[in-house]
Amino acid sequence: MQITDFSSINNASALSFKQQKNMIKKLGKGATIPCDNCRQPLKLVTPKKGDKHRKTGVSCAKGCTDIELEFSA
Repeated sequence: MQITDFSSINNASALSFKQQKNMIKKLGKGATIPCDNCRQPLKLVTPKKGDKHRKTGVSCAKGCTDIELEFSA
């Protein structure tokens, strides 16, 4: 029986999460961050009162970056 080592996958996943979290913090503070693929500025969309169907998250105009976010009230 072979034991699989998931440490490299876990480390890469944790690093990616930290990078995305920092990017979202910077966008929330008003920084302009370009998309890694198309270089278009990323946009943070937050919930709007009365619009429950609004898609919230981070995306670029072309859609090559699309990170969905859940917000709690």
